[in-house]
Amino acid sequence: MDEKSSIVFTPAHIGQLQIKNRLVRSATTERAATERGEVSDFLIDIYRTLAQGGVGLIITGYCAANTNSLGAHTIRADDDYFIPSLSRIPRVVREADPDCKVILQLGHYGKQAVTQARATKLVPFAPPAFLSYWRKHPEIMGTSGQPQQIVPELAAPAPSVIYDALFDCNTRALTLEEIDSIVDSFASAICRAKEADYDGVQLHAAHGYLLSTFLSPRTNHRLDEYGGSTENRVRIIREIYERARREVGDAFPILIKMNTTDFLPGGIDIKEAVNIGKLIVEAGIAAIETSGGMWESVTRPKDELDWLPVLLPEARTGIKEREQEGYFLPGAVALKEKTKATIILVGGLRSFSRIEEILNSGAADFAALCRPLIRQPDLPNIWKSGKGEDKAECISCTACYPAGVDRFGCRAKMK
Repeated sequence: MDEKSSIVFTPAHIGQLQIKNRLVRSATTERAATERGEVSDFLIDIYRTLAQGGVGLIITGYCAANTNSLGAHTIRADDDYFIPSLSRIPRVVREADPDCKVILQLGHYGKQAVTQARATKLVPFAPPAFLSYWRKHPEIMGTSGQPQQIVPELAAPAPSVIYDALFDCNTRALTLEEIDSIVDSFASAICRAKEADYDGVQLHAAHGYLLSTFLSPRTNHRLDEYGGSTENRVRIIREIYERARREVGDAFPILIKMNTTDFLPGGIDIKEAVNIGKLIVEAGIAAIETSGGMWESVTRPKDELDWLPVLLPEARTGIKEREQEGYFLPGAVALKEKTKATIILVGGLRSFSRIEEILNSGAADFAALCRPLIRQPDLPNIWKSGKGEDKAECISCTACYPAGVDRFGCRAKMK
């Protein structure tokens, strides 16, 4: 097989933006910004290496759109002050490869904001490989790497008052004034992303973060215009999009990452994901990255989930067989068929042949990788050369997750 002529290395569009190939670096938790939330030299090295490695599109790690949702060493777009810092990433990407595109992911932690006190609730659900590394290197949990403290009353905002089994607490329902302020903060952050010369933005509306909890009927029990019907639950996305679009023009792509399943009773399933997808495509969203799981889902037993319930639920461990790859494919297939949206599939993709098969089937337009590019940032170039293995080296152990003062990286490879 000639990899160079494969569909994987053909160009495709997201809105008006042409991507040189179908390989996307999915947003990856980095926690490598400065303590103030500026782009660090370490991050610059990461993005330079990714661009040199041959990926067509890079989606940055989580960037805070709102001042009330800051995490440990997370990059920020909640103030104009951060525009010069943010611009360093697209600049280095284009220096490394002028054809590589870069999109800024914008989010709000919502009920999953992790303060130092709440972090202890996560330990029992950490991946075994990560726990093993932590036991050998307890010094990584130094206090300087802990999340910035959030005002206590804003620690767990959500659309409604609900119980979160992971953190063993109730959330606080946002007021209409707060929702309007959050919409404004996202719209302003989108404008800053454009000013910082990104090729587009992605709204993080998956995994139990704030926008995800508005979309899900499990976590959104509001009785006003932001709750109830699917249309009302999608309203916050539409309002963010419309306010930003008025400022950034028609050509700047706004993408979304959303759950096709929450893995929780009463939450989003594939049928409801399609209903949501139709509305956000109608609103003008340029592409949907299909994912799944809220953090709380890991409190359920393995026999109910059919996968090991450890954090993060979107990043399953133990992906060994080809059939395990692309575990969010059913949702992608449904959204593609019913909405005709541009689909980015993420979830355990490890083999070139599996990616090629999925793209050739028309189930997705792009294939997104996260952990494999931590271990092998040059994996796209390796595959294109035809000289490497069909399967990436990543063993899906999730020991790479950043914590404390330790920067993220492939710890399996280090060992």
